[in-house]
Amino acid sequence: METASRNYFELFGLPPRFSIDLGTLENAFRRLQGELHPDRHVSNPEMQRRIALQLSTTVNDAYRTLRHPTSRAQCLIDMAEQPEAKNFGSTVPPAFLMAQMEWREAIESACAAQDVLELEALARRLRSEMALQEKYLAEALDTRNDFHGAAMKVNELRFYERLRSEIDDALDHLDY
Repeated sequence: METASRNYFELFGLPPRFSIDLGTLENAFRRLQGELHPDRHVSNPEMQRRIALQLSTTVNDAYRTLRHPTSRAQCLIDMAEQPEAKNFGSTVPPAFLMAQMEWREAIESACAAQDVLELEALARRLRSEMALQEKYLAEALDTRNDFHGAAMKVNELRFYERLRSEIDDALDHLDY
């Protein structure tokens, strides 16, 4: 199987879209891992074992990339080969910068007060915001081919993911 020359979507037999069937991705991943896992090739010559290891690593990388919305969107942006979209994603509008500060202040305040209920409310609000970002990405990438707008939303979604991690860590810390 020659996977090195294929993109991650082709590797799993998926169309290059943001909206993918995660079940199909999972099934294709398991099938490929069954074929390529290095343990299945221990009796093969050294060169074939190395190739199997490289292909298995590629499959693992591809699976991790496509199952996660942010990296899947970034993969599509990169495949579009529009360098200006990559640079565009590093800028954020002033309103989003203000929103970042408000989120951080709310989390810090809830942590300082050890307010588990407020942190849980922030987590719910954050999940809702992330779902909106993912919906926007699906429309921008799958319908409009708006790689500039998608790059900005990927940047924003990364920020929300960091916030989610901070809230989860704070909740874990307060539960003990």
